[in-house]
Amino acid sequence: MQNLLELVKSGVTGITISVTPEDLLFLVNQTIEAAKAVLLTPMVCAAQEALLSKKEVMEKFGVCHTTLWNWGRNKILVPVKVGKKAFYRQSDVTRVIAERGARP
Repeated sequence: MQNLLELVKSGVTGITISVTPEDLLFLVNQTIEAAKAVLLTPMVCAAQEALLSKKEVMEKFGVCHTTLWNWGRNKILVPVKVGKKAFYRQSDVTRVIAERGARP
């Protein structure tokens, strides 16, 4: 089976290969595991990022909802929409504070 994986990775073309169902299943499972390793890490990191409500961000900056709307329009602090509600990434809020101080 290892030889089949090496053939696939090497990019050899124009050959016909006969494999047992067990070998094919092994190859498919290895491919799925490799794809999971590549895709799940960024997805897990994104899912674990804290989201702040509009109210929390307004209190943190001491601004009203119109100001937050203007910041979103001007790409200063862009909200993440979940349904009809707007949330803000903690990392974006921290970035704005670092770049511009408490009030952008």
